[in-house]
Order: sequence, then C-alpha cells, then structure tokens
Amino acid sequence: MQKADQLKAEISGIAELLQSGKYERAFKRATKAAKKWPKAAALPRLAGLCAVQQQKFKLAQTFFERAWRLEPGNPDLIQNYGLSLVQGGESEAALRFIDKIEAKGPLAPGQQLIRALAALREHRAAEALVAIEQVLEHQPENLQAYCLKADILDEMQHWDRALDVLTALSKQHPKFQYGQLRLAKAHVGLGQLDHALTHGRAAIELDPDNAETLQFMASLPNLSDQEKGALKARTAKLIEADPANREAAAMLHFAAASLAKSDKDIPQEMQHLNQAHKLTRKGFDGWEDRNAQQCRAILSAPVPVEAALHSDGPRPIFVIGLPRSGTTLVERILSSHSGVQGLGELPTVHLWARKTTPSNWSEAQALSDFYFQSLPELDEGIMAFVDKAPGNYAYVGAMAQAFPNAVILNVERDPRDIALSMWRAQFGAGGLYFTHDLKWMAAEANRYQRYMRHWRDVLPTRVHDVRYEMLVNNLQSTAEELAQVCDLTFEDAMLSPDKSESAIKTASNLQARRPVNTSSIGGWKAVEGQFEPFVKALDSNLWPEVSGGSLKLT
Repeated sequence: MQKADQLKAEISGIAELLQSGKYERAFKRATKAAKKWPKAAALPRLAGLCAVQQQKFKLAQTFFERAWRLEPGNPDLIQNYGLSLVQGGESEAALRFIDKIEAKGPLAPGQQLIRALAALREHRAAEALVAIEQVLEHQPENLQAYCLKADILDEMQHWDRALDVLTALSKQHPKFQYGQLRLAKAHVGLGQLDHALTHGRAAIELDPDNAETLQFMASLPNLSDQEKGALKARTAKLIEADPANREAAAMLHFAAASLAKSDKDIPQEMQHLNQAHKLTRKGFDGWEDRNAQQCRAILSAPVPVEAALHSDGPRPIFVIGLPRSGTTLVERILSSHSGVQGLGELPTVHLWARKTTPSNWSEAQALSDFYFQSLPELDEGIMAFVDKAPGNYAYVGAMAQAFPNAVILNVERDPRDIALSMWRAQFGAGGLYFTHDLKWMAAEANRYQRYMRHWRDVLPTRVHDVRYEMLVNNLQSTAEELAQVCDLTFEDAMLSPDKSESAIKTASNLQARRPVNTSSIGGWKAVEGQFEPFVKALDSNLWPEVSGGSLKLT
C-alpha cells in the first residue's frame, strides 16, 4: 500500500509541475519515476505531455507509445500516441495506427478526429471529410471539429462551403475564440478585409493574450491607429513576460515585427524577426543535410521516359521558383484569363516524389496517372489550369516528361529581395524550414540554381523563365508574352490580377490583392548589413548577376 501511495504522490507532483509550466523539471522527474515504476503508464504519458509542451513531438511519440503498450485499451493513450504521430510529421504512420485500432472495434470520435487530421496532412481530403463527419455525427458540440472540417473543405478548394461552416459556427457559438479567429482568416483568404477585422476583433476580445490572434491582427492593413497602439502595448507586455511556449513566443515576435514594419521602423522590425526565427528554427536541425542529399540524388538520376500524353483535358501550367519570387502573381495573371483556372499550390508532385526515390523515377507515367487522379474538381470549359507549387523546381525532370504538353514557368527574382520577403513571412509548412536561417536560405537558393541549370541542360526547351522585375515594370508586355507561351489569346483582365475574387491561401494573400507595383524591388538595401550572411553564402558561380550591390538583368 505504501508503494501505491508513493506512486500516486509522484504522479500528482509531476502533474502539478506540468500545469504550472515547469515542463523541463516535470519531464526529468517523470522519466526518472518511470524507471522506478516501469509498469505505470501514467508516467511515460506525463513525460510525453511535457515533450509536447516543448514542441518535441518525436520525443513525445516515444513516451506515448510506451504508455500505450502498457495499456493498449486506454482510449486516452491511443489519443495521445496517435496525435503525437500527426504532430511529429508521421501522418501515414498515424493512419496505420488508427487502422490497427479500428480492426479491434469501432473507433471513438477522438480516434476518428486523428484519422481526419492525418488524412488531411496526407492530402487525402475525401477520406478526411468522411472521418470528420463521423466525429460531428457523434459530437455535434465539438467546436474544433467544425474548424477542421473547414480546413478540409479548403484543401478541396470549396472555399464558399468552408466559409459557410465557419460563419454558422461563429453565429451559434460567438464566444468560441478560435472559431472567430479561423473565420477571420477565411475572410482574409477571400480578400474580405473588413469582415476579417470584425471577427479578428471578436477573437481578441475573447482572449486578449492569445499569441496567434495578436499575430493575425498585427498583419491586417486596415487597423486603426488606436488598435495598433493597443496591439503594440499588449504584445510588448507579453514578450517581456517571456512565455514558456516557444511557438507562442515566436508568434508574439512576428506580431511585433509586423507592427514595427507598419511604422517603417526597420531596425525594430529586424530585431523582432531575428528573435522569432531563432525560436522557430529550433527542431529543424538535420533538415538541411537531408535537402542537400536529395538534391545530389535527383541531379544524378536519369531523366524519366516520357509518359503518354493526357490529351483529353485542360493543359497543365506549372509555375515554379523560390518562395516569394512572384509565383502567386504569375498565377493570378494567368488565372484572370477566362479559360484558365488557378489551383494554388497543389501538393501532388511533392507527395508522389516523397513516396518514391529519384533512382526509381524511370517512368514518368506513374506521376502522370497519380497527378490526374488527384486533381481537384476543374471548372467546365477551361483550357488550362495553373499549379503554382514553388518547390516543384526540384522535380522539373519528372514533370516535363510526365506532362509533355505542360508549360513550365520559372519565376526569377533578385535573391536578396526574395530573402527579405521570406524573412518577413511566417510559413506554417515544415518543408520551408530554410526560411528561418539566413545561411539555410542561401543554401536553398544555391540548390535552386543548380536544379534549374541542370534542367536547362537536359531539357533545354521545356522551361520558360519569367523575370519578376521585368514583370512588375512592364506588365502589359510580360502578360502578353505569358499568354503566347501558354497558347492563350491575351485578355485585358490579365492586367488586373488584383481584382480576381479567387481565394489565396498562401503567405501572399495580402500582397496579391494590391495592384501590380514595383515597391518591393531593391527592398533588401534597407537591411543590407543584416543580410550579409545570406549574400556571402550565395555561390558567386551560380549567381553571377548579383554583384556590386546591384542586379544585372540578362
């Protein structure tokens, strides 16, 4: 009985440390106690919860799995382990785990929720939608599930349906803070900034200290001076309190940076961005080596055998380039054409590449079949569609062979302006890990150039370059050239991409709503000293046009 009391007291003490935010102390105590009581599932579970709070999801998986194996029928432990797999980027493993649980009996709503999350991460939206509907059937008051349903509908590009779900949610549950924030973000994606501000205000009133809401509000261009002042004061106070949650702390610094930028206080903006990226890049160690290895493997692999032509549908137009190079603008120009549909950043090519290896890319037909089977619903009567996933520059060889009639547009821009734009953005995707470190950004820029030089050598006629600086300086002639390259008849609507009402779900959602302008050209000069590590790490053999502080256009 004494041992049982000791174990109970130990679990209670660790839980108190966890609740008070002392995650490191709680973790050390939990792991030590787990050695003393190796059959107590509560101890590795507590260690896993501590790891989650520190965003150490891989570590959390280890402990949650250990706890689940001690009590395999415990629904809380199933939930913990499955969710940690999703959070740790192992969505496929999470789906296999949930399938294993389902083989033993019907899934609980929480387990269906994990399936929905994992399927969405794997871009299996139809499967995710079925799972989330199961959750809502049994738990109609699960408010987070409605937000996840909206995310799934967004993935399916059913923007209006997603907005309807969130609007109904906010009306029925006006005090649900995240619902208000999620609805505000949906309005931004559709360019409805007044509605976004209304719901953003509601969200911040419900939780004035919520870091994600503060960051969102700070990014809006239609704030009043009074609101800006209040946001600055609140953000500064929370930063000074030094939050234990690293992700929340990074969001606060991003918020402060946005507010400093709106005041044209560049030194203050850069100071906050430096701190935000320092907090964010923790946990991405090792990613750079993996990207470098992948680049070497792709460049040394043979070009695939050309696939059979899919001639019974619209022509694909792929827009590639470094993030923030202008790919969204090019897509918006093209999709303003009456015969072209913009599909945003489709993950399909990346998903196919992730499931195979460069040495097995001998048959492009596999990519072609996989891609067309995965396409979202296309509008009736269109002649072409645009897929503007920037990182597809790594897969041009496979793409060119898989889609013989596709147009591949490579958007080029001064890498220093790209670096500044990436530094100012907060990308949610882990695949853009390199945007959190100046030297990593330079390494990715160098890889991009190696890829593009290689593709031009082996497939000299397949890639058409679009120069961002020339595009914004001479929209008419560049838009006409784009129409010609894509075998389209030029339309005047292509000169007003800012008037398109289609949704934008990328970091460019605010910039792309403005008329085409040259304001961002040469912006890096204001932060030249700060970006010296980036410029020094650029390979001069790959970037000969960047020299002497000016850009030489060829």
